[in-house]
Amino acid sequence: MRLCVDARTTFARHPRGTGKNLVDLYGEIAKVRPDWRFVMFHRGRNGKNPFEGCANISDQGIDIKGDRFGLWSNLRLPLAVRAAKADLFHAPANIGPRFPGAPMVATIHDLIPLEPALATPDSARWGEAVRRTAHKASKIFTPSEYSKLKIVEFCAIAESKVVVNPWAPDRKCKRIEDAAQLAAVREKYGVACDSPYVFGFGSDMPRKNTEKVIRAWAEVPASLRDQRHLVLVGIREPALGKFRALAEALGVGESCRLHGFADEADIAALLSGAAVLVFPSLSEGFGLPLLDAFICGAAVLTSDCTSLPEVAGDAAVLVDPRRTEAIADGLRQLLSDEGLRRDLVARGFERVKAYTWEACAQRVLGVFESVAG
Repeated sequence: MRLCVDARTTFARHPRGTGKNLVDLYGEIAKVRPDWRFVMFHRGRNGKNPFEGCANISDQGIDIKGDRFGLWSNLRLPLAVRAAKADLFHAPANIGPRFPGAPMVATIHDLIPLEPALATPDSARWGEAVRRTAHKASKIFTPSEYSKLKIVEFCAIAESKVVVNPWAPDRKCKRIEDAAQLAAVREKYGVACDSPYVFGFGSDMPRKNTEKVIRAWAEVPASLRDQRHLVLVGIREPALGKFRALAEALGVGESCRLHGFADEADIAALLSGAAVLVFPSLSEGFGLPLLDAFICGAAVLTSDCTSLPEVAGDAAVLVDPRRTEAIADGLRQLLSDEGLRRDLVARGFERVKAYTWEACAQRVLGVFESVAG
């Protein structure tokens, strides 16, 4: 079988969850189905080919001049799929072409842009494109039961059309125990070797709740903040400057280490060295950082809403992400109770065993084969 994929997220300069997941997923699928051929379409590489070493995966950069009105997605990509004589097309990032050029399976991660508190002027148009994709696709993957219920209701489609397929931890994310590697990462991100720290993935996106995390850190008792740091990565300018100014204004500038995008190679060490992962997102379709924290042995604080309790199970402290004081209280609990942290770490190690790329790939293969016949 020949399968084509819209792989723009994977070849982006800073691949996030979707882009990184495709590497792990298709690496596993390519190994299990060596006689299949996979073509990853993108708009140009921004670095090394992430599928290097997979003999049956090729990548192809395609572009179009004057890309307006979604011409790349709705014209250039379908023409390439048709020219490749694809048996199947996978649209992995919520929206697929109007006429995909082959039977289409779509992955719709979530409907977060449609939530009233997070909506933008483009949300309605985006929602219509997602609804169209849901009706055009033969099958839909989504990573959580929470997202499935939202998709079925919004798109008015049969529940049987949507397959819940949870992700697994990033294959590159392993628990780091080498003292020298941990010390090097601490130095790089401004944390003293003898200083415990709370780690989080910050963002300029409001739903990631970076401002409330900083405000909550300021409300943690000073006795618990002493000799500790809050380390947040992934914050782009101008938000980075704004959040640094906020930390200074709250009197916690010295204990906050706020950074832009972290090198992918540093994430496992940052998580492995952390006492706590703080992840009180306002909305998530899944919540991959929780699995990575479980793998690396960090105790987890996360939200009590959307998909996050589904992923966390009993292996995290759950808080109301809309209340600064709730986040602060959760941090206080975790920083003051070493026994609680140890218990959550042990629960996390067990919890993450349920999420594997082998199982994820088998569910995908079953759907692909049924759709392609």
